[in-house]
Amino acid sequence: MSGEEGPDFICVGMPKAGTGWLYDQLNAHPDFWMPPAKELVYLDHRYPPLRFVRDGRKKLRAQRTGEATDVPAERPPTGERRFHRAVLDGRDVQFLRRAREGRGQERDMEFYTSLFEAKGGLLSGDVSPTYCTLHESIIAGVAQRLPKTKVLLLVRDPVARVWSRICMAHEGKGFDTALLKDSDAFRTHIERTQNLGGLFATKVYQRWQCTAPEMAFRFFFFDDIAAAPEKIRADILRFLEADPEKKSGDIPADYNRKAKTKLEMPPLAREVLVEYFREELEASAAIFGGPAREWPKRYGL
Repeated sequence: MSGEEGPDFICVGMPKAGTGWLYDQLNAHPDFWMPPAKELVYLDHRYPPLRFVRDGRKKLRAQRTGEATDVPAERPPTGERRFHRAVLDGRDVQFLRRAREGRGQERDMEFYTSLFEAKGGLLSGDVSPTYCTLHESIIAGVAQRLPKTKVLLLVRDPVARVWSRICMAHEGKGFDTALLKDSDAFRTHIERTQNLGGLFATKVYQRWQCTAPEMAFRFFFFDDIAAAPEKIRADILRFLEADPEKKSGDIPADYNRKAKTKLEMPPLAREVLVEYFREELEASAAIFGGPAREWPKRYGL
């Protein structure tokens, strides 16, 4: 169990690489108290908006006035930065009150540390995939203030990861499928969209290794989460010093609340993405090894 202040771990990405799965497994595990909002997105803003505060206050008000409705545990939330729990307990209220004090205020590591006071003797952490963009200066500040905090990075074949993001945008009507008929237009869209073409797991790994080499840092593969969820769950729990023998409530290791039917990747998109991420695919194989060694082969590289 935790004896340290602040988060016991920070998951720094990657987006669409299993961070939702990770949060769900830990949120339901008895060794953890997880913030009711999966993504705090605090460290990557000079003035963190903490938009989940409004959602939390709304739920708390409804709960106190008896207006709360029963929400099945398996029902997916409508956003990763909203409160995931239908009913808030004392720890959640403590977290909400503290977060409210810092909403819109300038980023402060002491305040960030205090957001986890509600955990008591349990383990807790921050699962914000946007942290894959953290600048070296922020990483150095984390290492200085929270040297014992563990860092996790979930990595995924970049072509598949970006296509998954595109599918999510399409479902939300935020992607123009006409782009899939024009190679130049599609590539330009990838290049100009930060959360598509601007994210590279190898660079995230190298930034943390160079800036905070003393911190406990491990990466885990999305491939392993998909192929052997029980094993990778146990590996992560052991890394976080939690008991892998304890169940995460009624949630099985292969639980995926985001499982959806996706667009089929057309040849044009595949060709553009493979060429765009050619160097990243090859660098991933060299740096991460394991399943990443198969990624270039998957695309004939």
